[in-house]
Amino acid sequence: MNWISTSKKDEFLKWFLNNHQLKNKEARRLIEYIQKNHHILKNLSFTDYVHSKDRTIVVSSINSDESGFLFYTNGQKTEDVSRAFGSLMSSPSEKVYLILHYFGKHSDHRYTQLVETHRIHSIKQYEQSEKDAKATDSVVEIALLKSRINKALDDRDEELFHELVNQLKEIQK
Repeated sequence: MNWISTSKKDEFLKWFLNNHQLKNKEARRLIEYIQKNHHILKNLSFTDYVHSKDRTIVVSSINSDESGFLFYTNGQKTEDVSRAFGSLMSSPSEKVYLILHYFGKHSDHRYTQLVETHRIHSIKQYEQSEKDAKATDSVVEIALLKSRINKALDDRDEELFHELVNQLKEIQK
């Protein structure tokens, strides 16, 4: 996970508030509160996924189909901005995640360079594709061996048949 400076976070939030009208007016005040509090800004991470065990704030612009404001904490969800304010005021040093929904966010370099979990998600996707590729290679190798076994049977090549069957047994272990 890359470290992102508080000034970069603050700069982006300032840009976001100046360029997007929010569905929930109270959410604007919450973001401004986050900007003014260094401890909160320091522990703020931008994400695209709700972290069920941690505090997650979801804010949407009027151009988004998503809910205007949601706050997740300890497995509970609320649309009450004052609960998020209370949580941030009582525990400014605890981790908090912020999900922003606005038109064009996935192609906005300002946003994508801040999203920390995006990198983790990419790593997980890469690892899964590696596993899938190995599984595919194995299936192809087995199919090829079975084809060669069938040809050895057709050609009545008993020695090659036994050799290929042994190879198949080794692969399938």
